Amino acid sequence: MTQNILRNDIEYIIHSDSKGNIIGPISKKHAHLEGVRAILTHHSTWSMVYHQETGEYGIQLKNPKKHDKYSGGKWDMGIAGHNSYFKENGLFRPLGFDENLIKEAQEEIGINVNMCKTKNEFLKIIKNTLGQSLGFIFEKFHYKTKIDNEWIGLGFIVVPNTQVSFKDKEVIDFKWLSPEQLRIYLKTNDNYCSPLLLVFEKAEKFRKENLI
Repeated sequence: MTQNILRNDIEYIIHSDSKGNIIGPISKKHAHLEGVRAILTHHSTWSMVYHQETGEYGIQLKNPKKHDKYSGGKWDMGIAGHNSYFKENGLFRPLGFDENLIKEAQEEIGINVNMCKTKNEFLKIIKNTLGQSLGFIFEKFHYKTKIDNEWIGLGFIVVPNTQVSFKDKEVIDFKWLSPEQLRIYLKTNDNYCSPLLLVFEKAEKFRKENLI
């Protein structure tokens, strides 16, 4: 029944409970209304992008013309986006975290990411050879603040080079920083999206435990 009433001209994202269980579609516009945004949980995919050869993380500058007051014109994690409903064979279905990260990586910074289902697979490929961008969703958690209420799939992406392109104009700049440089930046500046510090800390923990 839900499939028959969804409109092609509205962007739907995934409404869920605080444990990530999908309730159904909700328009992105409604989900971000003041008074609604902090109450209704929805799925989002976040990630840090890491260039292993130089040991640097990439962060993006969000286009102020395409983002709201909370993130427009600010620096943010490597790739991020709400999980949407995708129309396939005439029916809408929710995008999983792997699918969404592939989609957002291509749209935001123009890279093609191959996703791994397990950590062992991810680490094995990275250790042996890396001729492609490789991603893995290493944690899922509920992120709730006075502003946001999201069920997060958090990814770590390793890239073979630092070349990026901005295909959908959501991003207008991208820079690479060592962990220490990024740590200093986060301590001495405030022009960044609020989740970036948390995501960086989680990514660094994952990297130090698995990639060094």
